[in-house]
Amino acid sequence: MNTETIYLLILEIGLILILVKLLGELFERIQMPSIFGEILLGVLIGPVLGVVVLSSADETMSIQSVIKILAEIGAIFLLFSIGFEKVDMGKIMSNLKRALPITLLGAAFPFAGGFIVGYIFSPELFPENAIKGSLIIGTALAATSIGVSARALMDMKYIATAAGSAVMATSVADSFLSLAFFAAIYGIISHGAVSYSEMAATILKLAAFCLIIYLCGKFIFPRLARVLDKMIVEEAVFATIVGVLFTFAYLSSIFGLSTIIGAFIFGASIAMVPRIKSDAVVHRVRGISYGFFVPFFFLYIGLMFDFGSLASVGLFAAALIFALLAFQITGGFIGGKISRFGNRESLIIAAACIPRNELALIIAAMGLTLGIYDEAVFSAFVLLSIVTTIITPLLLRVLIKRQ
Repeated sequence: MNTETIYLLILEIGLILILVKLLGELFERIQMPSIFGEILLGVLIGPVLGVVVLSSADETMSIQSVIKILAEIGAIFLLFSIGFEKVDMGKIMSNLKRALPITLLGAAFPFAGGFIVGYIFSPELFPENAIKGSLIIGTALAATSIGVSARALMDMKYIATAAGSAVMATSVADSFLSLAFFAAIYGIISHGAVSYSEMAATILKLAAFCLIIYLCGKFIFPRLARVLDKMIVEEAVFATIVGVLFTFAYLSSIFGLSTIIGAFIFGASIAMVPRIKSDAVVHRVRGISYGFFVPFFFLYIGLMFDFGSLASVGLFAAALIFALLAFQITGGFIGGKISRFGNRESLIIAAACIPRNELALIIAAMGLTLGIYDEAVFSAFVLLSIVTTIITPLLLRVLIKRQ
């Protein structure tokens, strides 16, 4: 990569960051997640990236490779940020008994629906990876993202209710459940054929990795925090956190797990150390995550989105959306009833858990990265994310107003 290419790359990154935030602001203004602005930018610049940036095909590939690296780091920071900022172990444990049925059934039903749809369409879309592709599709559908729902519940002053609290506790527990299951699936499909022995080995690796981070969180991280408190070098705490984050992301790959699994578990673990989880550190984590790296992850998702190929999987996309809505509402409603909520409250809880955004897209992208299916199948997930994000607030408003 020559000097001129580097300068053009710097210019491109700068323009992307500006455009990402402008489009994100536009979507926020219309009550939609800003990630759609980032995805849209990727969709728009994807076909013309080589023309706008460079005339040399080889150098264009170099720039796209850099964007891919930034996207992978963005995924790590996204999952670390979720674990570090949003996972409250005390709140999970205090609400676990009532949220557990909702979490389990709200994940199991969509997983079953996704697996069934994937397997039905596998002869046409991924005939050589029927089981693997169906497992990934099911896992992606099990991963709820309630950021949109949380905002809608807050706007309607419903989030402080028992049902609203159950939704928030369920979302956090679902993150753990979905990522744990994804870790097992990832370890299995990335090492060859699906087998019970491989599944058992992967689960043991995940348990061992969690144990290592738990022991670090209990014995090493608190001592590390005391050492960092005494350091006078600028940004010692933040730099150390990022360094350890990348170390654990790498270690998770050594254990045969995805790097994002290590990032999430590390974030949740280190958040339990009060000296480290200060307002200043949280602010810096959000700054580097959502101010730089995370937008490139969703931009890269947009780059992988293909409108042309989406036409060839229209029926699959429709079946995927229908299966998610039907199985999510059914599972969430039954879980709510088991947790002794009324009919209307159970429907509200089920509807609030419909959106599939960050986690679902990350899991679906792994299927594309591993070569299980192509861009057409992945594009169906992007469409699923958009549709569920649009209909969920509307559905919640109807249900809550009627209540």
